[in-house]
Order: sequence, then structure tokens, then C-alpha cells
Amino acid sequence: MPIHLPPLSRREFLGKAILAGAGVALTHCTPAKRPAADSDLWALLADTHIAEDRATVARGINMTDHLIAVGGQVARADGIAGVIIAGDCAYLQGMAGDYSTVLGLLEPMRAAGLPIHLLLGNHDARDNFRAAIQKNGESADSPVADKHVALLKTPRANFFLLDSLDQTNVTPGRIGEAQLSWLAGALDANTDRPAIIIAHHHPELYGVKNGAVDTPALMDLLVPRKHVKAYVFGHTHVWGTLPHESGIHLVNLPPVAYVFKQGLISGWVSAALRDGGATLTLRSTDGMHPDEGKAFDLEWRA
Repeated sequence: MPIHLPPLSRREFLGKAILAGAGVALTHCTPAKRPAADSDLWALLADTHIAEDRATVARGINMTDHLIAVGGQVARADGIAGVIIAGDCAYLQGMAGDYSTVLGLLEPMRAAGLPIHLLLGNHDARDNFRAAIQKNGESADSPVADKHVALLKTPRANFFLLDSLDQTNVTPGRIGEAQLSWLAGALDANTDRPAIIIAHHHPELYGVKNGAVDTPALMDLLVPRKHVKAYVFGHTHVWGTLPHESGIHLVNLPPVAYVFKQGLISGWVSAALRDGGATLTLRSTDGMHPDEGKAFDLEWRA
């Protein structure tokens, strides 16, 4: 079943912080008043890799510090309608304690009035994810058994949120026949606006492996449906955009957590939907990366 975290009221947020002993949360309180949300403006995150122990460091960075920084930026940003996290919420093996920590770190964004939509990656575990997060979120029966799948409708686009987790802590992913069948039907039933597909794993194109192993079936499904405009993913920890030969935009989100090569950007993407396309703006974790604030205009294929 898909799981979404609804916004928290300021009272709920402060109450949770006090019960938790304040700490990090109260140092990132959000304003009581916030500009009205722009339904076409979304925060896209991926690869938070949060461990139960907030002091955990990997590749020289503290993942908790990075999510606190990004969460604060998103919470303070004007007009954001909601947040989508494209998988690998947990550190390595999706332990129950990882998700408890994730929940706490997401509260400042929820207190800013932002709903959060969570996807699963190869370092997540479905049962632990469900047990920890469902207590604080909203769930509905999934159209695909044992998958976290959702259709999120906005005025200018439909987001199709997929579950590419195959095996926990095993790098490649898989969409699967049942999910592909649902996606085909859902796309055909929702042709009224552009479709944006979001999953954790990259498509295995141009010789790049360890992504979605059933990429040929996925692309056979997406390419002929002209209202599919973009496929958004995480997993590689490398930011980039690339137009597929079909005109579908392939968008690789930067990680919130660590990068694999010095100089690459960690952070998030502000996605502003508009008629005929979208503008993606890069935001770095510390606000100091050379690519901070760079905008990328995507034009939808005809």
C-alpha cells in the first residue's frame, strides 16, 4: 500500500519535539505563517540513507546532518506543495530503528504544511517501512499486491509513484510484471495531463547496469504513450538530465546523503511544472556548491 505522511499542525510538531526531548527538531522550527502553496511546485529528494543512530557517518558525511539541512531548506522555501522522496530512505538494510529516525527528521517539513510521499529503494525493507511509517501516515489499498504504488494528481501533471525494490541491500531493482500491468492501465486511464513516472532505480540504458533489470519492458510500455513526459529516479547518487531518444526526459536526482565522487552535488531539486514542460532548480545541501540554483528547462515531447 502507498504510504504518505500528512502535514503536522504546529501544535503537533512542538508536542512531538518536547516529548522527544526537543533536540534537533526545535532548532528548526518553521514559521507560524507560510505563503500559500503552489500546486505546481514540488520538492524532489532521493537517497537520504538515514540510520537509527543519528551520529552515523558514511563516506565522510553525516546523513542526519544532510537531511536536517535539506529539510530546513524545503520547509522554508516559498510555495512548495509537497515532497516526494524517491527511495533509499533507510541507511543500508531498512532496519526498524532507521525509519523511526527518518520520521523524526521529516517532521519539520510536515510542520511547514508539506505532505511527504515516500518511495522504496534497494536499501529499504517493506515490512519495517510499513510498520514504522504507517502509524504516522495515511495508507490506502494498493492496486499492486505487496508494492507501494500510488497515482498523485496535480493540476499540470500526474505523478505515478512506483516501487522498484526487489531485494533489500541488493543493488539492482525490478518493476515487476504486476506493477507494469497496473502502470499500463493507469496511464491509459489518465491521459488528460502529462505523466511523470518516479521510481528509485534508473533505467538500464546506454550500458549502465544495476538499475531496473526489466527496463526493456518498462520502456516498451512508456515510449508509445505520448503523454509520458519524464522518468525521475535516484539510486546512482549522481545528478543529471538526459533526453531519451523517444523524447522522454530521464532525470537523475542528486542524493540528500553522500556522493560517490568528490565534487558532485548532494541536495534536492525544486520542480516547477508549467504548460508544456517543467523547470528543475538544483539546491545543494550546504548552499555553496557551484551548481547551486542552476535551472534546467524541460520541454515536453509532442
